[in-house]
Amino acid sequence: YLCRPRRVEMANLLNLSERQIK
Repeated sequence: YLCRPRRVEMANLLNLSERQIK
């Protein structure tokens, strides 16, 4: 996560949360 930019990190977290909710 540290190597990746914050936008990508946030996007990944949002995607994971959406998948978990669904």
